Amino acid sequence: MNWLIETSLRLRVLIVAAAIALIVVGIRVADDVPLDVFPEFAPPVVEIQTEVPGIATSEVESLVTVPIENALNGIPRLVTVRSKSVLG
Repeated sequence: MNWLIETSLRLRVLIVAAAIALIVVGIRVADDVPLDVFPEFAPPVVEIQTEVPGIATSEVESLVTVPIENALNGIPRLVTVRSKSVLG
């Protein structure tokens, strides 16, 4: 460890020049780094679409939507469940 300190003190001009060069290069490179002000964030989403032609929305809800919602509500750390039943 002493050799590192002795060499650094002996070559202090070179050490300071290298430090200044690294700072200058860092400043120049920092301009080229892409910066996202608003990074893309999309929470995980699962979308299920089921087409059943010829049945009413109330039947789609009772036969498809409600059973899926009941199954999903048992998942731990699930925050939100949204559903929409439309005419098939």
